Formats: sequence, structure tokens, C-alpha cells
Amino acid sequence: MIEYVFAFFIAILIGLVASVIGVGGGFLYVPALTFLFGIDQKTAIGTSLTIIVFTSLTGCLSYCRQRRIFYKSALFIIIPSVIFAAIGSYATIFVPGAILSVVFSVFLILVAVNMVVPALPFIFSLKCGPCFDEECRDCFSITASVRVYYLHLFFWGAVAGFIGGITGIGGGVINVPALNTLGMPIHFAAATSVLVILATSITGAVVHQRLGQVAIDYAVSFSLGGIIGAYIGANLAPKIRSRHLEFAFSIFLLVMSVAILLETLLSIVK
Repeated sequence: MIEYVFAFFIAILIGLVASVIGVGGGFLYVPALTFLFGIDQKTAIGTSLTIIVFTSLTGCLSYCRQRRIFYKSALFIIIPSVIFAAIGSYATIFVPGAILSVVFSVFLILVAVNMVVPALPFIFSLKCGPCFDEECRDCFSITASVRVYYLHLFFWGAVAGFIGGITGIGGGVINVPALNTLGMPIHFAAATSVLVILATSITGAVVHQRLGQVAIDYAVSFSLGGIIGAYIGANLAPKIRSRHLEFAFSIFLLVMSVAILLETLLSIVK
């Protein structure tokens, strides 16, 4: 019982941070499940996606009330994301857990470096081909408009979906910078990303559940805590200077991902 209570409070913190920066939280749920609670990598991935379903739903409802979601842009990211989330989830059958852990940590290192140095072309814009203009006016009377290219949304949506399915990350670490590179303000990009994450995490969670890769007891404990954290985070987001938060978090993410990579490599060598 004590470990489930501990999981609950850990999830509140993760849900809060993830909701504020517009990501699913899988980059923290997966290592928490593996290193703190001893769950194997594949089950941690499936459990993480199950947790993200509930936390992203909570964040999504809050952002809907704030009217910060670009719905048309979200739709055209969701379509490829859902397809490739299913492909990525099924791919875990054929990839050893140690390799998944290496892929997970290397990806997090790239994300962390990009957050510290945004000028690096980790997420680049594909401003070519057909496009559309979309405008959003939130409940704070802030209006944002952006020109969106279909190719850009489909490409990064597919990347985010596949990576999410195979690593247990919701995909927000791809979605948010991908939307931001088109000129969408960061808070609007985070809100739109949460809606996309909801759709892709449902797909990934269903596939992993069918593969028997979900720890239901931990999913419940983390989901309850994550829902509370996501609600708090979504309401705090408008009051936080996101760049400061992103920089501090990226340093933490970089240190954690390097530690995971080193530990995994050492276990493989042994």
C-alpha cells in the first residue's frame, strides 16, 4: 500500500509539470515505473500510455475552457499520430527491452539538448505545399493566428505517434516544438498538443493492453495522482513564464536521460 501512495504523490508532481509544458509525461512516468518500482521496460511503456490517457483528458478539458486549442491543426496531427502510435506499440513485440531503454534515453537526450538550445534543427519546419490559416482567441482575450502546412503536420504527427507508441511518451515533446516552429505561441501549442496526446495515448494504451503490457495497479495509482497534477498544471500554465520552466526542466531531463543510458549500457555489458 505504501508504494501505491508514493506512486500517487510522484504522479501529482509529474502531471503538474507535464501539463504546464504541454507534454504527456511519459518521459517521467517510464523511468519512475522502471527505476522506482522495478517494472520491466515494455510494461512501463504500456502503463505510461494508459496513465497519459487520463492525465491528458484532464488537461484537455481545462485547455478547452481556456479556448487555447487550435482544433483544425490538432485534427491533422491526430490522423497520422494515431496510425503510427499503433505501429510503434506493436513494434515493441520485436524489440528487446534493453534496446527500447537505449532508444528512450537517446531520444530524451536529443529533446533536452534542443530545449536548452532551441536554435538546433531537431524540429524543423516543412513550409511547403498546401496550407491553411487558423486563428484562435482565448478566454484571456489573446488572439493568435498561424499559417499551417499539411505536410508539416502529417510528418511530425507520424514521428510523434511512432515514438510515443514505442517509448511510452505521449508525443508532446515533438508536437509542441513542431507547432511552435510554425509560429504558434507556446501556450497555444501546449494546449493543442494535449488534445493530440489524448488521441494517440488512447491508441497506444489499447494496443499495449492487448499485448498484456499494462500494470493495472500502478496505472490506477499514477492516473489518480496525474489527474490532480494535470488539473493544477493546466490552471497554472497561463501564469508561468514557460521559457524559464523549460530551461530548468531541460537540464533535469538531460541529467536523467544520460543516467538511464549509462545504467542500461552497463547492464547490457554485464
